[in-house]
Amino acid sequence: MPISKKTYTEEEEQFLKNIGFKIQFLRKKLGISQLELAEKADLSYATISHLESTAVYGLSIVAIHRIAKALEVEPNQLMKFE
Repeated sequence: MPISKKTYTEEEEQFLKNIGFKIQFLRKKLGISQLELAEKADLSYATISHLESTAVYGLSIVAIHRIAKALEVEPNQLMKFE
């Protein structure tokens, strides 16, 4: 049986995009580049770039934790939209 491509509902897609927008906002607020954030979070530049793009990019809880730590916020702040 072939492995199916992971799909998301529209609500899930918007949730993931909102996290990416929040990461970008907080990163710019700190005045650091995507590369600097990637290095601080011990993630690849491609991961940070994809997260901040308008493309849907899933991420792990560990990645959320690393990014939050690098951005000097609590992980739940990345999922809090106002």
